[in-house]
Amino acid sequence: MVSETESLIAYTFLKNKIIDSGFCTLCGACEIACPLGALQLKAEKVERLTDCSKGLDLCPICYEICPHSEALLLRSLSFVADAPVKNEAVGYYRKIVLAQAGDSQLRAQSFGGAVVTSLLKYGMESGFFDSAIVTQAESQNPSKPVPKVAIVPDDILSAIGSKFFPSSVAKAYGSAVYGYGQKNIAFVGVPCHVLAVRKLEAWQHKISSNLKIIFGLFCFGTFSLNSMLTYITKMYNILPSDILRMRLSSKFVIQTRDGETEIPLPEIDDHILPSCRVCTDFTAELADISIGSGYPLEGWSTVIIRTKTGEDFFYEAVEKGIVNTWVIEEEPKVFERLMVAAMEKRTNALKKAKEMERTSGLHPVLLLRESSVLSNSRIDEIMTRSVKTVSQDISVSQFLALVPKFRHIAYPLVNKKNVPIGWVTLEEAAKVGKHLRAKTSVNKIAIRKLVTVYADETALVAFKKMSSRNIGRILVIDKTNPETILGIVTKMDLMHTLTKQF
Repeated sequence: MVSETESLIAYTFLKNKIIDSGFCTLCGACEIACPLGALQLKAEKVERLTDCSKGLDLCPICYEICPHSEALLLRSLSFVADAPVKNEAVGYYRKIVLAQAGDSQLRAQSFGGAVVTSLLKYGMESGFFDSAIVTQAESQNPSKPVPKVAIVPDDILSAIGSKFFPSSVAKAYGSAVYGYGQKNIAFVGVPCHVLAVRKLEAWQHKISSNLKIIFGLFCFGTFSLNSMLTYITKMYNILPSDILRMRLSSKFVIQTRDGETEIPLPEIDDHILPSCRVCTDFTAELADISIGSGYPLEGWSTVIIRTKTGEDFFYEAVEKGIVNTWVIEEEPKVFERLMVAAMEKRTNALKKAKEMERTSGLHPVLLLRESSVLSNSRIDEIMTRSVKTVSQDISVSQFLALVPKFRHIAYPLVNKKNVPIGWVTLEEAAKVGKHLRAKTSVNKIAIRKLVTVYADETALVAFKKMSSRNIGRILVIDKTNPETILGIVTKMDLMHTLTKQF
């Protein structure tokens, strides 16, 4: 029987709602945050070493720091919320650019632009930070990721390459502070890792002050290590020790000494971690700098700069020739792929989360709910006033060319009299075959759900209309002249309204 005291501690919630439900991604944040050292990652699972309820009553920290709990999410979002652009697909940002390492040898070692490696090396060599938390491959099992505290530039090179299984990088961050005494640490992780360290900052945990900069990696999701490797061995006769590298494109590609094996993604869908299925974040939206593929542009990476810290560091590296940049607006196919991938992950995750909420209770990714904050905010206080419309006469090709210039993924469609008649979205345009885009009018792919609100109504009214119709944006029109557009409100605008309270 669980005692009354123990039933109230955070570990009980952590165990019941996250660990036992298969949602833990083994980042180790709970272990390093625990003031009593009661938790430890062991054999792919969080274990409690001592009964923490006897030493500290009602301690909430392990549950609240977990990236898969509902706690501290809005506070964590506030770290990037001063960026000027609010994008429905990739979150807050200052700039999006294409980049590649200035060092051609580094580029040759990488599948992409080697931007992360270059920035980490430069940051360490310049003294901007004294160490970096990265993930490398285990020497005896190259498929297994191992977190590492890199304290010299050469340590960075061992971490080149993509990793597709959980890595306890937050635990490694704790090791950098407690074990190595590092004071200015660069952290590299996928979205859930980034959220974990942002939660440490939001909590104002004593080790969060040692964090200098966060690099986030684009992520479609990670796989269960044992489950996935067992499947690969059984179906493809590939032992874990045989795997040299893995990469993700339209298929999951495994490289061995004998060549490459391509596995269709639907075939391995069952091995994706449960928490990844409800993760809405593709681009590590809480990082200082987010970095991922520049596909289909070979040898380049997409870089999303979100904070002043990230912007200053990145452009210092550009000035030194550490990385070269290119304008993403000149490569609309890259921008299209980025936004579509991000929206697909967000849409699928929200759908799955809603399904789970019907049986398991409130789900943390469904943050937008009826609240006093929304009911006390007027539409004209939160709407985007500068509205770019799209003529019904342009082609899908023309539409896709203008999307990167205006940074949004959806635009009001207007007729020849400039009256709004629907929406044109990047998602719908991307579904049109490439050979048909120049001949297809946006009028044919437009969404005719033209839901509207007035400027003097509340944000709660907008939220209810969007939720009931399952849409992500709503048009603000003039009450005296309904054919006049005054602005747009998106779910991102509503989230920003909630975030501003922090």
